[in-house]
Amino acid sequence: MTGPLLIVVFLLSMVYLFVTIVRFKMNPFFSMISAAIIIGVVVGMDLNALVGGITSGFGGVCSSLGIVVAMGFLLGGMLSEAGATDSLADAALSTFGEKRASLAMNLTGFIVSIPVFYGSAYVILNPILRTLSRKTRKPIQVYITALSVGLLTTHCLVIPTPGPLSVAGTIGVNFGWFILYSLLVSIPGALVGGWLYGEFLGKKRYPYVEPVAAAGGAPEAPKAPDKKRAPAGLAIAIIALPLLLIVFGTLIPMWVSVPGVVSLCQFFTAGNGVIALIASVIFAAWTLRPYVQGSYAPIITKNFNEMGEIMLLLGAGGSFGAIIQASGIGDYFVALLRSWNVPLIVLAFLLCLLMRTALGSAAVAMVTTASIVAPLCAQLGESGIIMGLSICAASMAFATPTDAAFWLVQKLDNLSFKDTWITHTFGNAIACGVMFAIVLLLNAGRGFLPGL
Repeated sequence: MTGPLLIVVFLLSMVYLFVTIVRFKMNPFFSMISAAIIIGVVVGMDLNALVGGITSGFGGVCSSLGIVVAMGFLLGGMLSEAGATDSLADAALSTFGEKRASLAMNLTGFIVSIPVFYGSAYVILNPILRTLSRKTRKPIQVYITALSVGLLTTHCLVIPTPGPLSVAGTIGVNFGWFILYSLLVSIPGALVGGWLYGEFLGKKRYPYVEPVAAAGGAPEAPKAPDKKRAPAGLAIAIIALPLLLIVFGTLIPMWVSVPGVVSLCQFFTAGNGVIALIASVIFAAWTLRPYVQGSYAPIITKNFNEMGEIMLLLGAGGSFGAIIQASGIGDYFVALLRSWNVPLIVLAFLLCLLMRTALGSAAVAMVTTASIVAPLCAQLGESGIIMGLSICAASMAFATPTDAAFWLVQKLDNLSFKDTWITHTFGNAIACGVMFAIVLLLNAGRGFLPGL
Protein backbone atom coordinates (compact mmCIF):
# COMPACT_ATOMS: atom_id res chain seq x y z
CA MET A 1 0.00 0.00 0.00
CA THR A 2 1.32 3.44 -0.94
CA GLY A 3 0.30 7.07 -1.28
CA PRO A 4 -2.63 8.79 0.44
CA LEU A 5 -4.06 5.48 1.60
CA LEU A 6 -1.24 5.29 4.15
CA ILE A 7 -2.39 8.57 5.65
CA VAL A 8 -5.95 7.24 5.79
CA VAL A 9 -4.72 4.11 7.58
CA PHE A 10 -2.81 6.20 10.10
CA LEU A 11 -5.78 8.48 10.83
CA LEU A 12 -8.12 5.51 11.18
CA SER A 13 -5.69 3.86 13.59
CA MET A 14 -5.77 6.95 15.79
CA VAL A 15 -9.58 6.92 15.70
CA TYR A 16 -9.50 3.24 16.63
CA LEU A 17 -7.28 3.96 19.65
CA PHE A 18 -9.50 6.75 20.90
CA VAL A 19 -12.77 4.85 20.42
CA THR A 20 -11.58 1.59 21.99
CA ILE A 21 -10.00 3.30 24.98
CA VAL A 22 -12.54 6.04 25.65
CA ARG A 23 -15.80 4.50 24.44
CA PHE A 24 -15.29 0.80 25.09
CA LYS A 25 -12.85 1.12 28.01
CA MET A 26 -10.37 -1.31 26.47
CA ASN A 27 -7.07 -1.59 28.29
CA PRO A 28 -4.60 0.64 26.41
CA PHE A 29 -2.11 -2.23 26.15
CA PHE A 30 -4.52 -4.38 24.15
CA SER A 31 -5.77 -1.37 22.20
CA MET A 32 -2.29 -0.42 20.97
CA ILE A 33 -1.17 -3.99 20.25
CA SER A 34 -4.35 -4.72 18.30
CA ALA A 35 -4.02 -1.40 16.43
CA ALA A 36 -0.47 -2.33 15.43
CA ILE A 37 -1.65 -5.73 14.15
CA ILE A 38 -4.52 -4.18 12.17
CA ILE A 39 -2.19 -1.61 10.55
CA GLY A 40 0.31 -4.29 9.58
CA VAL A 41 -2.37 -6.51 8.02
CA VAL A 42 -4.11 -3.66 6.19
CA VAL A 43 -0.90 -2.31 4.58
CA GLY A 44 0.14 -5.81 3.56
CA MET A 45 3.15 -6.40 5.80
CA ASP A 46 4.64 -9.88 5.89
CA LEU A 47 3.17 -11.56 8.95
CA ASN A 48 6.55 -12.63 10.27
CA ALA A 49 7.83 -9.07 9.84
CA LEU A 50 4.71 -7.79 11.59
CA VAL A 51 5.30 -10.00 14.62
CA GLY A 52 8.99 -9.10 14.59
CA GLY A 53 8.18 -5.38 14.51
CA ILE A 54 5.79 -5.68 17.45
CA THR A 55 8.26 -7.63 19.58
CA SER A 56 11.29 -5.52 18.64
CA GLY A 57 9.39 -2.28 19.30
CA PHE A 58 8.26 -3.59 22.68
CA GLY A 59 11.70 -4.86 23.56
CA GLY A 60 13.42 -1.67 22.43
CA VAL A 61 11.39 0.48 24.80
CA CYS A 62 11.77 -1.93 27.71
CA SER A 63 15.51 -2.33 27.20
CA SER A 64 16.09 1.43 27.11
CA LEU A 65 13.63 2.40 29.84
CA GLY A 66 13.18 -0.66 32.05
CA ILE A 67 16.05 -0.22 34.50
CA VAL A 68 15.83 3.57 34.36
CA VAL A 69 12.15 3.55 35.29
CA ALA A 70 12.72 0.89 37.97
CA MET A 71 15.46 2.92 39.64
CA GLY A 72 13.42 6.08 39.29
CA PHE A 73 10.47 4.39 40.99
CA LEU A 74 12.66 3.19 43.85
CA LEU A 75 14.27 6.59 44.29
CA GLY A 76 10.90 8.32 44.32
CA GLY A 77 9.43 5.69 46.67
CA MET A 78 12.25 6.03 49.20
CA LEU A 79 12.11 9.82 49.14
CA SER A 80 8.36 9.72 49.70
CA GLU A 81 8.54 7.15 52.50
CA ALA A 82 11.25 9.12 54.27
CA GLY A 83 9.12 12.28 54.20
CA ALA A 84 11.63 13.97 51.90
CA THR A 85 8.93 15.03 49.45
CA ASP A 86 7.14 16.84 52.24
CA SER A 87 10.35 18.60 53.17
CA LEU A 88 10.93 19.60 49.55
CA ALA A 89 7.39 20.89 49.28
CA ASP A 90 7.85 22.96 52.42
CA ALA A 91 11.12 24.35 51.04
CA ALA A 92 9.51 25.20 47.69
CA LEU A 93 6.60 26.91 49.40
CA SER A 94 8.82 28.90 51.73
CA THR A 95 10.99 30.04 48.80
CA PHE A 96 8.32 30.81 46.20
CA GLY A 97 5.17 31.06 48.30
CA GLU A 98 1.92 29.17 47.78
CA LYS A 99 0.88 31.39 44.89
CA ARG A 100 4.01 30.45 42.93
CA ALA A 101 4.35 26.77 43.90
CA SER A 102 3.49 25.65 40.36
CA LEU A 103 6.15 28.01 39.01
CA ALA A 104 8.66 26.34 41.31
CA MET A 105 7.64 22.93 39.95
CA ASN A 106 7.85 24.15 36.36
CA LEU A 107 11.36 25.57 36.78
CA THR A 108 12.49 22.50 38.71
CA GLY A 109 11.39 20.28 35.83
CA PHE A 110 13.07 22.61 33.33
CA ILE A 111 16.43 22.30 35.09
CA VAL A 112 16.26 18.62 36.03
CA SER A 113 15.49 17.40 32.52
CA ILE A 114 18.61 18.95 30.98
CA PRO A 115 20.83 16.07 32.10
CA VAL A 116 18.25 13.44 33.08
CA PHE A 117 16.00 11.30 30.90
CA TYR A 118 12.41 12.59 30.92
CA GLY A 119 10.86 9.36 32.21
CA SER A 120 13.14 8.90 35.20
CA ALA A 121 12.97 12.62 36.09
CA TYR A 122 9.17 12.56 36.03
CA VAL A 123 9.08 9.46 38.23
CA ILE A 124 11.57 10.95 40.72
CA LEU A 125 9.75 14.28 41.06
CA ASN A 126 6.20 12.95 40.80
CA PRO A 127 5.53 12.38 44.54
CA ILE A 128 6.09 16.10 45.15
CA LEU A 129 3.06 16.90 43.00
CA ARG A 130 0.57 15.31 45.39
CA THR A 131 2.26 16.88 48.40
CA LEU A 132 2.10 20.37 46.89
CA SER A 133 -1.50 19.82 45.80
CA ARG A 134 -2.47 18.91 49.34
CA LYS A 135 -0.61 21.80 50.93
CA THR A 136 -1.80 24.50 48.53
CA ARG A 137 -5.32 23.09 48.00
CA LYS A 138 -4.87 23.36 44.25
CA PRO A 139 -5.89 20.57 41.85
CA ILE A 140 -3.04 18.21 41.07
CA GLN A 141 -3.56 18.88 37.35
CA VAL A 142 -1.93 22.28 37.89
CA TYR A 143 1.30 20.64 39.03
CA ILE A 144 1.16 17.78 36.51
CA THR A 145 1.05 20.34 33.69
CA ALA A 146 3.80 22.48 35.20
CA LEU A 147 6.17 19.55 35.73
CA SER A 148 5.45 17.68 32.50
CA VAL A 149 5.94 20.72 30.27
CA GLY A 150 9.00 21.92 32.17
CA LEU A 151 10.66 18.51 31.81
CA LEU A 152 9.80 17.97 28.15
CA THR A 153 10.86 21.46 27.09
CA THR A 154 14.52 21.03 27.93
CA HIS A 155 14.38 17.35 26.94
CA CYS A 156 13.53 18.50 23.41
CA LEU A 157 15.44 21.81 23.17
CA VAL A 158 18.57 22.01 25.29
CA ILE A 159 21.92 20.32 24.79
CA PRO A 160 23.26 17.94 26.21
CA THR A 161 20.01 15.96 25.94
CA PRO A 162 20.36 13.45 23.07
CA GLY A 163 17.70 14.85 20.70
CA PRO A 164 18.92 18.45 20.34
CA LEU A 165 22.52 17.24 20.52
CA SER A 166 21.91 15.02 17.49
CA VAL A 167 20.08 17.79 15.63
CA ALA A 168 22.89 20.30 16.19
CA GLY A 169 25.50 17.75 15.19
CA THR A 170 23.63 16.57 12.09
CA ILE A 171 23.01 20.07 10.77
CA GLY A 172 26.54 21.13 11.77
CA VAL A 173 26.02 24.27 13.87
CA ASN A 174 28.00 25.89 16.67
CA PHE A 175 26.91 24.27 19.92
CA GLY A 176 27.48 27.42 21.98
CA TRP A 177 25.15 29.56 19.90
CA PHE A 178 22.64 26.72 19.67
CA ILE A 179 22.51 26.40 23.48
CA LEU A 180 22.14 30.18 23.89
CA TYR A 181 19.25 30.46 21.46
CA SER A 182 17.63 27.22 22.65
CA LEU A 183 17.42 28.69 26.17
CA LEU A 184 15.98 31.91 24.75
CA VAL A 185 13.32 29.86 22.95
CA SER A 186 12.58 27.22 25.58
CA ILE A 187 12.18 29.31 28.75
CA PRO A 188 9.09 31.25 27.52
CA GLY A 189 7.63 28.02 26.12
CA ALA A 190 7.99 26.22 29.46
CA LEU A 191 6.51 29.13 31.40
CA VAL A 192 3.49 29.64 29.14
CA GLY A 193 2.69 25.98 28.42
CA GLY A 194 3.53 24.68 31.87
CA TRP A 195 3.07 27.35 34.54
CA LEU A 196 0.49 29.75 33.07
CA TYR A 197 -1.59 27.09 31.31
CA GLY A 198 -1.51 24.91 34.42
CA GLU A 199 -2.75 27.78 36.57
CA PHE A 200 -5.50 28.42 34.02
CA LEU A 201 -6.65 24.80 34.31
CA GLY A 202 -6.75 25.10 38.07
CA LYS A 203 -8.93 28.21 37.93
CA LYS A 204 -11.24 27.37 35.03
CA ARG A 205 -11.53 23.59 34.69
CA TYR A 206 -10.52 21.46 37.67
CA PRO A 207 -11.77 21.74 41.25
CA TYR A 208 -9.57 20.62 44.08
CA VAL A 209 -9.90 16.98 45.15
CA GLU A 210 -7.74 15.06 47.57
CA PRO A 211 -4.86 13.60 45.51
CA VAL A 212 -4.35 9.85 45.37
CA ALA A 213 -1.10 7.95 45.53
CA ALA A 214 0.95 7.36 42.41
CA ALA A 215 -0.29 4.62 40.09
CA GLY A 216 -3.47 4.09 42.11
CA GLY A 217 -4.22 3.51 45.73
CA ALA A 218 -5.82 5.38 48.58
CA PRO A 219 -5.50 9.12 49.11
CA GLU A 220 -2.20 10.12 50.59
CA ALA A 221 -2.57 11.22 54.18
CA PRO A 222 -0.44 14.09 55.38
CA LYS A 223 2.67 12.92 57.26
CA ALA A 224 2.37 13.08 61.01
CA PRO A 225 3.89 16.32 62.25
CA ASP A 226 6.02 14.51 64.84
CA LYS A 227 7.43 12.00 62.33
CA LYS A 228 11.14 12.40 61.71
CA ARG A 229 11.49 13.56 58.13
CA ALA A 230 14.48 13.67 55.83
CA PRO A 231 15.59 17.29 55.46
CA ALA A 232 15.12 19.13 52.18
CA GLY A 233 18.89 19.52 51.80
CA LEU A 234 19.37 15.75 51.82
CA ALA A 235 16.50 15.29 49.36
CA ILE A 236 18.10 17.84 47.00
CA ALA A 237 21.46 16.06 47.30
CA ILE A 238 19.85 12.70 46.43
CA ILE A 239 18.04 14.14 43.41
CA ALA A 240 21.12 16.13 42.35
CA LEU A 241 23.50 13.15 42.48
CA PRO A 242 22.34 11.45 39.26
CA LEU A 243 22.09 14.86 37.59
CA LEU A 244 25.67 15.75 38.48
CA LEU A 245 26.99 12.34 37.48
CA ILE A 246 25.30 12.58 34.08
CA VAL A 247 26.19 16.27 33.55
CA PHE A 248 29.87 15.80 34.36
CA GLY A 249 29.89 12.53 32.44
CA THR A 250 28.63 14.44 29.41
CA LEU A 251 30.79 17.56 29.69
CA ILE A 252 34.16 16.26 30.89
CA PRO A 253 34.96 14.30 27.67
CA MET A 254 34.62 17.64 25.82
CA TRP A 255 37.54 19.02 27.83
CA VAL A 256 39.59 15.95 28.80
CA SER A 257 40.82 13.23 26.45
CA VAL A 258 42.40 10.88 29.01
CA PRO A 259 41.13 7.38 28.02
CA GLY A 260 40.41 6.25 31.59
CA VAL A 261 38.46 9.41 32.42
CA VAL A 262 36.46 9.22 29.19
CA SER A 263 35.61 5.56 29.85
CA LEU A 264 34.40 6.39 33.37
CA CYS A 265 32.22 9.19 32.01
CA GLN A 266 30.74 6.88 29.39
CA PHE A 267 30.07 4.35 32.14
CA PHE A 268 27.85 6.81 34.04
CA THR A 269 26.07 8.25 31.00
CA ALA A 270 25.39 5.09 29.01
CA GLY A 271 21.83 3.78 28.71
CA ASN A 272 20.10 7.01 29.72
CA GLY A 273 22.19 7.18 32.89
CA VAL A 274 21.42 3.68 34.23
CA ILE A 275 24.56 3.47 36.39
CA ALA A 276 24.11 7.01 37.66
CA LEU A 277 20.59 6.14 38.83
CA ILE A 278 21.70 2.85 40.40
CA ALA A 279 24.44 4.69 42.32
CA SER A 280 21.86 7.24 43.44
CA VAL A 281 19.50 4.55 44.71
CA ILE A 282 22.34 3.03 46.75
CA PHE A 283 23.22 6.46 48.14
CA ALA A 284 19.56 7.15 48.95
CA ALA A 285 19.12 3.80 50.71
CA TRP A 286 22.13 4.58 52.91
CA THR A 287 21.37 8.21 53.76
CA LEU A 288 17.60 7.80 54.21
CA ARG A 289 17.88 4.79 56.50
CA PRO A 290 17.28 6.84 59.73
CA TYR A 291 14.04 8.26 58.27
CA VAL A 292 12.44 5.01 57.02
CA GLN A 293 10.54 2.81 59.47
CA GLY A 294 11.11 -0.92 58.97
CA SER A 295 12.93 -2.52 56.05
CA TYR A 296 13.11 -1.42 52.44
CA ALA A 297 11.55 -4.67 51.21
CA PRO A 298 7.90 -3.44 51.23
CA ILE A 299 8.93 -0.23 49.44
CA ILE A 300 10.76 -2.20 46.74
CA THR A 301 7.87 -4.64 46.27
CA LYS A 302 5.24 -1.89 46.11
CA ASN A 303 7.14 0.22 43.58
CA PHE A 304 8.09 -2.72 41.35
CA ASN A 305 4.47 -3.88 41.28
CA GLU A 306 3.32 -0.42 40.22
CA MET A 307 6.10 -0.22 37.64
CA GLY A 308 5.00 -3.46 35.92
CA GLU A 309 1.77 -2.06 34.47
CA ILE A 310 3.47 1.11 33.32
CA MET A 311 6.23 -0.79 31.53
CA LEU A 312 3.62 -2.88 29.67
CA LEU A 313 2.01 0.31 28.39
CA LEU A 314 5.36 1.84 27.46
CA GLY A 315 6.30 -1.33 25.59
CA ALA A 316 2.96 -1.40 23.75
CA GLY A 317 3.54 2.21 22.70
CA GLY A 318 6.92 1.13 21.33
CA SER A 319 5.27 -1.70 19.36
CA PHE A 320 2.71 0.65 17.84
CA GLY A 321 5.39 3.18 16.85
CA ALA A 322 7.57 0.45 15.31
CA ILE A 323 4.73 -0.77 13.08
CA ILE A 324 3.88 2.79 12.04
CA GLN A 325 7.50 3.20 10.97
CA ALA A 326 7.78 -0.20 9.25
CA SER A 327 4.50 0.30 7.35
CA GLY A 328 5.96 3.15 5.30
CA ILE A 329 3.68 5.83 6.77
CA GLY A 330 6.62 7.88 8.05
CA ASP A 331 8.42 7.71 4.68
CA TYR A 332 5.31 8.91 2.88
CA PHE A 333 5.02 11.89 5.21
CA VAL A 334 8.55 12.88 4.27
CA ALA A 335 7.96 12.58 0.52
CA LEU A 336 4.69 14.48 0.73
CA LEU A 337 6.11 17.44 2.60
CA ARG A 338 9.19 17.70 0.41
CA SER A 339 6.92 17.95 -2.64
CA TRP A 340 5.14 21.00 -1.22
CA ASN A 341 6.56 24.40 -2.12
CA VAL A 342 6.79 25.80 1.41
CA PRO A 343 9.57 27.72 3.27
CA LEU A 344 12.22 25.44 4.72
CA ILE A 345 11.54 26.58 8.29
CA VAL A 346 7.88 25.57 7.93
CA LEU A 347 8.84 22.35 6.14
CA ALA A 348 11.21 21.40 8.95
CA PHE A 349 8.58 22.18 11.59
CA LEU A 350 5.74 20.29 9.87
CA LEU A 351 7.89 17.31 8.98
CA CYS A 352 9.09 16.84 12.56
CA LEU A 353 5.56 17.43 13.85
CA LEU A 354 4.17 14.67 11.66
CA MET A 355 7.03 12.32 12.45
CA ARG A 356 6.57 12.97 16.16
CA THR A 357 2.85 12.21 15.93
CA ALA A 358 3.33 9.07 13.91
CA LEU A 359 6.36 7.57 15.66
CA GLY A 360 5.87 8.81 19.22
CA SER A 361 9.59 9.29 19.87
CA ALA A 362 10.72 12.93 19.97
CA ALA A 363 14.36 11.91 19.51
CA VAL A 364 13.63 9.73 16.45
CA ALA A 365 11.51 12.47 14.90
CA MET A 366 14.24 15.07 15.50
CA VAL A 367 17.09 12.99 14.10
CA THR A 368 15.09 11.85 11.06
CA THR A 369 14.00 15.38 10.20
CA ALA A 370 17.47 16.85 10.73
CA SER A 371 19.03 14.36 8.32
CA ILE A 372 16.59 15.55 5.61
CA VAL A 373 16.86 19.26 6.34
CA ALA A 374 20.67 19.45 6.76
CA PRO A 375 21.63 19.37 3.04
CA LEU A 376 18.80 21.78 2.18
CA CYS A 377 20.15 24.41 4.62
CA ALA A 378 23.39 24.80 2.67
CA GLN A 379 21.63 24.73 -0.70
CA LEU A 380 19.11 27.43 0.23
CA GLY A 381 21.39 29.53 2.44
CA GLU A 382 19.24 29.07 5.54
CA SER A 383 20.44 29.29 9.14
CA GLY A 384 21.23 25.87 10.55
CA ILE A 385 20.49 27.07 14.09
CA ILE A 386 17.06 28.37 13.05
CA MET A 387 16.24 25.09 11.28
CA GLY A 388 17.48 23.07 14.25
CA LEU A 389 15.40 25.07 16.71
CA SER A 390 12.35 24.70 14.47
CA ILE A 391 12.80 20.93 14.47
CA CYS A 392 13.33 20.75 18.23
CA ALA A 393 10.29 22.94 18.94
CA ALA A 394 8.11 20.72 16.74
CA SER A 395 9.15 17.64 18.70
CA MET A 396 7.23 19.02 21.71
CA ALA A 397 3.94 18.18 20.00
CA PHE A 398 1.96 16.12 19.70
CA ALA A 399 2.41 13.99 22.79
CA THR A 400 -0.20 11.43 21.70
CA PRO A 401 -0.79 7.76 22.64
CA THR A 402 2.09 6.82 20.31
CA ASP A 403 4.40 8.45 22.87
CA ALA A 404 5.50 6.43 25.90
CA ALA A 405 5.50 9.60 28.04
CA PHE A 406 1.75 9.95 27.45
CA TRP A 407 1.10 6.65 29.22
CA LEU A 408 3.68 7.36 31.91
CA VAL A 409 1.82 10.52 32.93
CA GLN A 410 -1.60 8.89 32.52
CA LYS A 411 -0.91 5.86 34.69
CA LEU A 412 1.43 7.41 37.23
CA ASP A 413 -1.00 10.18 38.11
CA ASN A 414 -4.25 8.23 37.75
CA LEU A 415 -5.56 10.51 35.02
CA SER A 416 -8.33 9.68 32.60
CA PHE A 417 -7.46 9.44 28.93
CA LYS A 418 -9.15 12.82 28.32
CA ASP A 419 -7.44 14.56 31.22
CA THR A 420 -4.03 13.33 30.04
CA TRP A 421 -4.70 15.10 26.75
CA ILE A 422 -5.82 18.30 28.50
CA THR A 423 -2.82 18.50 30.84
CA HIS A 424 0.14 16.77 29.22
CA THR A 425 -0.64 16.92 25.49
CA PHE A 426 -2.25 20.37 25.27
CA GLY A 427 0.27 21.92 27.66
CA ASN A 428 3.18 20.74 25.55
CA ALA A 429 1.37 21.76 22.35
CA ILE A 430 0.99 25.31 23.72
CA ALA A 431 4.70 25.36 24.60
CA CYS A 432 5.46 24.16 21.07
CA GLY A 433 3.42 27.01 19.55
CA VAL A 434 5.09 29.64 21.72
CA MET A 435 8.57 28.37 20.87
CA PHE A 436 7.91 28.18 17.14
CA ALA A 437 6.63 31.77 17.20
CA ILE A 438 9.91 32.85 18.84
CA VAL A 439 11.89 30.89 16.24
CA LEU A 440 10.01 32.75 13.50
CA LEU A 441 10.94 36.06 15.17
CA LEU A 442 14.58 34.98 15.36
CA ASN A 443 14.46 34.06 11.68
CA ALA A 444 13.12 37.53 10.87
CA GLY A 445 16.04 39.07 12.79
CA ARG A 446 18.82 37.01 11.17
CA GLY A 447 20.30 40.13 9.62
CA PHE A 448 21.43 41.63 12.93
CA LEU A 449 21.35 38.80 15.50
CA PRO A 450 24.76 37.22 16.18
CA GLY A 451 25.47 33.56 15.44
CA LEU A 452 22.54 33.05 13.06
